[in-house]
Amino acid sequence: MIQYTKNILVKRILYVSSTRRPWFESQSCAEHFANAPYSIDAIGYNLEKLGWTVGWCGWKSSKSPFVLARRIDEFKPDIIYTYGSTVALHPLFSRKFLCKHKAFKVVHGWDDHYGRIWGDLFGWPGKVFMDWMEKRIVKNSDAVVTLSYELQKIGRRWGVECKYIPNGADPIEDLPRSDKVKLEGRFKIVYTGDKAKWKRTSDICSAMGKLSKDIKLYLTGRTEAYLEKYASDNCIFLGWLTKEEQYDVMSQADAFICTSDQDCNAKLQEYLRWKKPILAYDGEANNFFKNGETALLAKDGDYAPLIEKLADDPALCRRIAENAAREIPVYSWREIAGQFDEYFRCQESENLA
Repeated sequence: MIQYTKNILVKRILYVSSTRRPWFESQSCAEHFANAPYSIDAIGYNLEKLGWTVGWCGWKSSKSPFVLARRIDEFKPDIIYTYGSTVALHPLFSRKFLCKHKAFKVVHGWDDHYGRIWGDLFGWPGKVFMDWMEKRIVKNSDAVVTLSYELQKIGRRWGVECKYIPNGADPIEDLPRSDKVKLEGRFKIVYTGDKAKWKRTSDICSAMGKLSKDIKLYLTGRTEAYLEKYASDNCIFLGWLTKEEQYDVMSQADAFICTSDQDCNAKLQEYLRWKKPILAYDGEANNFFKNGETALLAKDGDYAPLIEKLADDPALCRRIAENAAREIPVYSWREIAGQFDEYFRCQESENLA
């Protein structure tokens, strides 16, 4: 359904996600952005500012194709954007068999290797099942957007050209900060966010035992039980912080680290905004960084030698950070939403043609 208001094209997008967050379906775009100022919440918030009508459908409704079909018929979207492996095929099933409103495209947001994650969570049966499911999602969706060059390569092997749109990160200059958390140490490394086992966070935690005590690692966010054994004078778990405290911790870092074997973790863009050197796992990150030039990548997760090198060489820290700032563009979430807006409108133009 296309509506025109004062000669401006107005479109409708429904986000269909597997999230269990209880507020996901009922809150406004502004409240979404306040709760989660990143990913689809930030994109939806900014798409609304660009003239889109935005709806949200979480696990409560998305888990059932029948309930989802009713939601689709009520909302009448032009685009359904699926996010999460377990519900991504439901809009396609609903459109074919259940919906009265069928004039929409299903665009999948492909952010992770689903089979790899399910293998970590459920062993080889989970991996085999989700490898099969992942390919079905990518090949059957009307279009696919990915923020990973590696996933884009896999899509091409499956005969699907995925649109690359990276993660965003808003400028840091006006971010609110708190001065409650003070970092100590000659060289301070900061890790933010999720620490699930498949993120390989244990690599950096164990590496800290090989380093002098004046080199310190600070980890923010929920602490996972399997990592607690690494807690020490230079492996410090700060736990959950307010946004203001998190930004202040990041401002005090001498370096940042991303341990997962990925080229698309949201923390990469957030780290780049601070113009500090970045350490990462030597794997898929090679799609995003130039090892030794825009980041230092640790082979087999062996971070200790690279950390010592950075801690003892301020000139190297500056060079790595300056190269990354010059060579890797970082877009605000409004700019990222603009890229989605342009892509979605191109999809509609193809339909009209």
